[in-house]
Amino acid sequence: MSTRFKYLPAGNDTKKWGLYLCDVGWQQTSLGADYPIKQHPDGYYYTWETGRRLAEYQLGLVFSGKGVVEFERGKPVPLESGSLFVLAPGEWHRCKPDDRTGWGTLWIGFNGKSAETIVRSIFKAEGCAVKTIDKAKEFKYAAMRFIARVFKYGEMKPFSTVGDLMSLLGHLADGEFDNATLPTSTAMIRNARYEIAQHYAEVMDFKALATSLGMSYDAFRHRFAAETGMSPLQFQLDERLRTAKNLIANTDLPIQEIAKRTGFASAAYFTRFFKEAMKMPPIEYRNAQSTKTSA
Repeated sequence: MSTRFKYLPAGNDTKKWGLYLCDVGWQQTSLGADYPIKQHPDGYYYTWETGRRLAEYQLGLVFSGKGVVEFERGKPVPLESGSLFVLAPGEWHRCKPDDRTGWGTLWIGFNGKSAETIVRSIFKAEGCAVKTIDKAKEFKYAAMRFIARVFKYGEMKPFSTVGDLMSLLGHLADGEFDNATLPTSTAMIRNARYEIAQHYAEVMDFKALATSLGMSYDAFRHRFAAETGMSPLQFQLDERLRTAKNLIANTDLPIQEIAKRTGFASAAYFTRFFKEAMKMPPIEYRNAQSTKTSA
């Protein structure tokens, strides 16, 4: 795995959601290699001697090797494969891999009005923190899928990217990467929910999803309904509706563009769906939310 990263400008529209993405990346540091590499921009690059203070939260995972992280308010904390850590804005810190092992890491930088609450839900602590997750491999794959999507789409799909970030952080806060003793079928359905949430705006083959989970389609539909109270398609539509409501209330995007972003074939079909679900058309919903905000 090579080193790769991306820094993104924060748009005002995504900031209104209370959470926005700042940067993502992964790095495989070999024995004796420089860390961090000097290609990072000002405000991110540092040396072990100087440390740094970020203007954002950064969630990091060590998925191979070992290292150490040191915070302003404590002693150095050993890191190893499976260590999940968060760096908080304004707090001095420094970290580095073990010279004898190197390490593999990935990170996701984010900020916003909701960021502190989300981080506290995951780490049960304020500020910089470290925890070990049981299902590090599963989280690594989920996080790398998210990061790869950011590399591909980044600024082109800012709202769905933030939605994916919310979903990933939500699964962490739910403890889905901590509890290795979940019943197999429950864990499978949680994986299915995550996959659907990640691809809510796409046409999904639920039979193929069931097969990938090692379940028959009938068993998958039955178990999914038992766990969520709705069918896989209903769950996907619910994700689309939730995202559409956010876009309508917090952006000035045309309804046709919102319909496109949330996976509807046409603005007319989207309007019918939205009106049936919310008992009012999208424009009326936007006006109502605008009135609440100005009141």
